[in-house]
Amino acid sequence: MQACRVSFLLALLLLVEAGWCSASNILVISTVASPSHSIWCNKLAQLLVDRGHTVTILDTDPPRKKLANLTTYTLEGGYEYADDYLDYTKVSKEDSPVDAIDFFHDASQRSCNKMLLSPTFKRFLTEHSNKKKPFDLIIHDITNCECFLGLVPFFGNPKLVLVTAFAESQALYVMGSQGHLIQSPQQVTHFSHPMSFAEKLQNLFYNLYNYYRYHKYVNFLDASSKDVLGKSNPHVLEIAKSAAVALVNAHPIIDTPKYYSPAIIHIPGFHIDETKKLDAETQEFLDGAKHGAIYFSLGTNLHSSLMSEDRINIFLNVFKKLKQRVLWKFEVPNIKNLPENIKISKWFSQNDVLAHPNVKLFISHCGLMSTQEAIYHGVPIISMPFWMDQHSLTRKLLKKGVAIPLSYAELSENSVQEAIEKILTNNSYTLEMKRWSKLFADRPMKPRELAAFWIEHVLRNDDHQYLKPPETFLSTLELFFFDLKTILGIVLGLMIASLATSFFNRKKQKKLKTN
Repeated sequence: MQACRVSFLLALLLLVEAGWCSASNILVISTVASPSHSIWCNKLAQLLVDRGHTVTILDTDPPRKKLANLTTYTLEGGYEYADDYLDYTKVSKEDSPVDAIDFFHDASQRSCNKMLLSPTFKRFLTEHSNKKKPFDLIIHDITNCECFLGLVPFFGNPKLVLVTAFAESQALYVMGSQGHLIQSPQQVTHFSHPMSFAEKLQNLFYNLYNYYRYHKYVNFLDASSKDVLGKSNPHVLEIAKSAAVALVNAHPIIDTPKYYSPAIIHIPGFHIDETKKLDAETQEFLDGAKHGAIYFSLGTNLHSSLMSEDRINIFLNVFKKLKQRVLWKFEVPNIKNLPENIKISKWFSQNDVLAHPNVKLFISHCGLMSTQEAIYHGVPIISMPFWMDQHSLTRKLLKKGVAIPLSYAELSENSVQEAIEKILTNNSYTLEMKRWSKLFADRPMKPRELAAFWIEHVLRNDDHQYLKPPETFLSTLELFFFDLKTILGIVLGLMIASLATSFFNRKKQKKLKTN
């Protein structure tokens, strides 16, 4: 009898832990051609597998680990756009916001079309098209590649959740939280509050231009999607707007605060794992750093080994003079005459490295996820941005006093030496980053728990319209109040014209009487 009671209690606990949500078949669409986005979406897939769900993922990258109940289809062609952007000197020069917007949409369009027509995607459709409704839920990375939204009606309209590892993305627009055209800084600009009058005018232009380019781009992808997944499908933008919720990797400490729809769920730092012990060699190297250590990594999209030889030598010449030790993510196994205080590897467990108490400084490209890890662990940054939001994020961190910028195009031993010395000798950078760390981590619920709750909430419940503001379903003219402004403008104009006519008529009559 006692054994039965124990078994019952254990079963009850398992049900509570699972949130009373039965195992589901889930499709994750991770088609943003960026290793960091792939890593982020795979962490989400693993979370769902760990909670008992069966997950299929359409990915730009091959699987990094094999998991039971996780099937990966690696789509070809997503990275072909990157072949034109390997010159770091040219890439590192900050584009105008218009050029950055054009690059993003053009690269996304090229990437989406290649993967949509790839052999592996055709195989995926063949293997699943004979099933009436193979998936209970589709999760789509809405940063770009909206052509794959056509899979929702193709597979019988399962429930839809949008996600993005990007702080700002189409998710905000399609869920009715696009922000104020003037007051919300466009993500590729360096604007921040408070903006001057001139900056507000420029920001309005960039937001309108991005809106125009996005609709042009998404209409093109809609046509491509219909060619492959069905002419009768709704427009991909309408499919996106049908999503129940959007999980967004944003935090107001580094992203501009906005009025958000209840359907926008913030899970900043979702990708940050619980700290683990490093491998023995790296652990020993950092433990022995009596004067502190520096970590240098350009993330997953960029490679330190692809920097020009003179730039590599600049860093080597500066590092060998330091009393600090340096961990450098360098993607080839050897560097000639490597100083003893430097350890290189093609991969480090970055989150665990930044968590080590001897790490005092992070030299980074300032990608969002690397920046969030640095904030979480309270490590100040020397930022060497290359493209897109890396420049605008660098400016934000500089303004807040937690980072110092470097220009790859104008790099010198003096500029690197000065930046390192400034952060290591001026405690204000570390103190401010520690303050940010406290704010970033102090939340009522861990981001992974929050993500799991909302995904399973969508699976458990059918109606999510109550979460969406009316802005989600407005037409373009209504969204920008053009219809209201036009009507009010006409009415006001007629009133002014009527008053003016009446005034001049009275004045004319008075003059006639006087004469």
